[in-house]
Amino acid sequence: MVIKLIPLEERKTTFNEIEIGFTKEEALTEANRCLQCANPMCVQGCPANVNIPKFIKSFRDGNIEEAVEIIREKNFFPSICGRICQHEKQCEGNCILKNTPEGSVKIGAIERYIGDNTQVNIKPQLNGKQVAVIGSGPSGLSVAVNLAKAGINVKVFEVSNSFGGVIKYGVPEFRLPKKIVSKELTVLHNLGIDFEPNSKIAESKIDEVAKQFDAVFIGTGVGKARPLHIDGSELKRVSSAMKFLVNLNQSGIVLVKPGENVLVIGAGYVGIDAARSAIRLGTNVTCISILDKEKSLENVSEKDYLEAEEEGVKFIFQAQIIKLTGNEEGKVKKAFIKKDNVACEMDVDKVIYAIGQLAEKDEFKNKLKDEKGLIKVNEKYQTVIENVFAAGDCIHGPKTVIEAIDTGRKAADSIVEYLKNKK
Repeated sequence: MVIKLIPLEERKTTFNEIEIGFTKEEALTEANRCLQCANPMCVQGCPANVNIPKFIKSFRDGNIEEAVEIIREKNFFPSICGRICQHEKQCEGNCILKNTPEGSVKIGAIERYIGDNTQVNIKPQLNGKQVAVIGSGPSGLSVAVNLAKAGINVKVFEVSNSFGGVIKYGVPEFRLPKKIVSKELTVLHNLGIDFEPNSKIAESKIDEVAKQFDAVFIGTGVGKARPLHIDGSELKRVSSAMKFLVNLNQSGIVLVKPGENVLVIGAGYVGIDAARSAIRLGTNVTCISILDKEKSLENVSEKDYLEAEEEGVKFIFQAQIIKLTGNEEGKVKKAFIKKDNVACEMDVDKVIYAIGQLAEKDEFKNKLKDEKGLIKVNEKYQTVIENVFAAGDCIHGPKTVIEAIDTGRKAADSIVEYLKNKK
């Protein structure tokens, strides 16, 4: 079954969700295609190892509540991951039906339907333990909910005034509506999790916080954009893609004008999200990557790339940005690019670079972090401070949302075990 999108002309101008979810009948029809393999490769393809055949069977047997509980054993956020996981490279990419005329079972769309049409009914028995969670991105939220389910009082500290991290401010609304994230956060609030916005925990305070709580979890991600080291990168109207997306998604601040020429450097998920957002703001967008097409799209859904092309994003692969020049006002005006050993120039009004994320080296340095700014943990996600744990991008660098959720769940299991054994 083909995933349906809203009409292209509407799609190019709206920030409303562009993918049309399955109806109940469509979801059941797709679920009935599952062969219930004895050795399900789809499970191996899922970073969280969700028991996919089991939840699909429960759903098609008429027990949607059981189906969602099976998903939430490993991934508490099916509505989110059903929308933004790289299904075609993960679970669906390993489906035994992948090479048939109808293709893989649309696992993500089924997961989305189940998540959107179920409620959470958990009433944990509190055990008196208290844990601080620093950071409200995917790993932090995963830790928070799994600890709350275990009866632990959880307080989430977030440096900004908005919870959800990259899934709230980094992913455009047309891929993941804010109301979906808000729904999941409301569930967490109803579980008794306490959220503290505008709360930055400094390096000097980590020992103090560790003494105030039975355990501490750090899930601060890697929020610093890798800098663009070329001549002209200091010009006005040159900014990181994450800055562009955060301004747009969180504050509604638009950094481009209709009709402008926008150059996006980098064709990963963040770059493509920025390019597609700029298209919706009425600009002309060119996205370049120093890698060839195959390498550039290794960590990007082909579906999102093709949709970006349809919407008007022009892609140039194996192209290197050489320098930027500006006008008398200090604003970027031209980009010089080399492709196939041939240099050319391009008129630009805005340059957005998405060439990777780095860990902040100042927070928790010397005590918890390595030379790259990543937090060092053991196999139980435990740091050098006995009751301080960490997971997600801050321990291994940028990865997918589902991988952050999975390491968060595993860290929560370790925290529960630690508290149980602590004398």
